[in-house]
Amino acid sequence: MYRTWISVLTQLDFCYVFEYVCAIKGINLQLECSAELDEKGIDARVNDIGFQVAKISQRKEARSGGTKKTIITIPYPVFNIEEIKRKIISNRVKEENKIRYQKILEAFNRYFIQLKNGFIVFGEKYIEEIVNNINDIEKVREAVNKIWKELSGEF
Repeated sequence: MYRTWISVLTQLDFCYVFEYVCAIKGINLQLECSAELDEKGIDARVNDIGFQVAKISQRKEARSGGTKKTIITIPYPVFNIEEIKRKIISNRVKEENKIRYQKILEAFNRYFIQLKNGFIVFGEKYIEEIVNNINDIEKVREAVNKIWKELSGEF
């Protein structure tokens, strides 16, 4: 039950921040969410682009911007930030891994906000990357894939 609620809250957060970013930018986009879309695996839709919000996977073979042409997977991390910080300063962690963890932490801080209760919410920067490219699904896909790679420490 907890996982379901967290998933729903994260989807709502994505939609809320999307609407907020559009409002402050003065962009009028119609964001749709419905039970019918949900049955198709779409959490939200803008124009012809469907979005599916999902927990991030560090596995390279699982990472893609979505397998269907019009659906883009929006990854959100469930990282233990304190553990990442610990690894960055640990003498037992190889320097190359420390650099990767540092990149992950920087990307996390750029695109997300961790609340005092530990819940992770979308930051405006993440959604701006999508809104700024919304007229071209391939550009949206590229922006999301870039964010996904940054959160994996690849950039």
